[in-house]
Amino acid sequence: MMRAPIATWTSLVAGLMLPALVLFMPLCGFASEPQPAPTRVLLLASDDGTLHQRILLSMERQIGNVPASRTRAIATDEGARTQIGHFDCTECLIVTSGVHALRLGLEASHQARILAIAIPEESFLQMTRGRTDRDRLSAIFMEVSLERMAEIISQRLTGIESVGIVSSDGRYLSGEHRLGHPDRAPGLKFREYAVPREADIVDVFTQASRENQAILAVPDPRIFNRDTIVRIMLTTYRSNTPVIGYSEAMNRAGALMSVFSSPEMLGDEAGELVADALRAQRWQHTERHTERYTVAVNPQVARSLRIRVKETP
Repeated sequence: MMRAPIATWTSLVAGLMLPALVLFMPLCGFASEPQPAPTRVLLLASDDGTLHQRILLSMERQIGNVPASRTRAIATDEGARTQIGHFDCTECLIVTSGVHALRLGLEASHQARILAIAIPEESFLQMTRGRTDRDRLSAIFMEVSLERMAEIISQRLTGIESVGIVSSDGRYLSGEHRLGHPDRAPGLKFREYAVPREADIVDVFTQASRENQAILAVPDPRIFNRDTIVRIMLTTYRSNTPVIGYSEAMNRAGALMSVFSSPEMLGDEAGELVADALRAQRWQHTERHTERYTVAVNPQVARSLRIRVKETP
């Protein structure tokens, strides 16, 4: 495949790069007995930015006509802990949007059920590992499952047989509690590579690009962030290896295609889960990946790499 000049590609990436990567935003957990539905709901956003407000607004549309009182709070506000305390009861549900909101919800509550949304699976597992109250913690992970990603890659990209995954510790695929492992995708092999230090990131991506036909980005902010993304895209481009991302921002930064949920999709999905529980008057613990997503293709990158992405499976 022919390459565009590196200088041209640098301009492309720099022009498309967002000020910061939005780590979008993504449940078959362990079984538990249904519990009575909550009668009070606290919607806790990590900050007052547009992203979380769009998520919670979409969620409120879904639960607006069901029998439960609800209140909003922002984790960065001075009185957030006090508000959480008012909702720390067995009849209460705290819906946390984002990593910071979940962290504060875990610290400031002991009885309320928690539904974590707009959070990567890896972050949820790290924050809840070793806790003795996991039965009160539910989650809808913001990313599509690895198993589903494998299916999308096989359907959309012709001739891809080997996919590289780069993580900070090299244990993303072997996570103890990880859901949706991609081994079920026939004809698709995954290889994982660790980055022990940020200084090694170019060398690791160079190796992964040479040994695979595509790179699947996973929500690991230690690898994919505003300081590393341009180096990653340039490195993979030199090997004509497409990157498959997990957010709209990554698509604009130079990924060939990205699979992600919009804020409205995340809010609607969580809202429907809560609304159904309130109507049925019972709450069922759940942990799963988002089931709603869009596939965005960067046509400029596709032309540069001379890769055809199928519009539909």
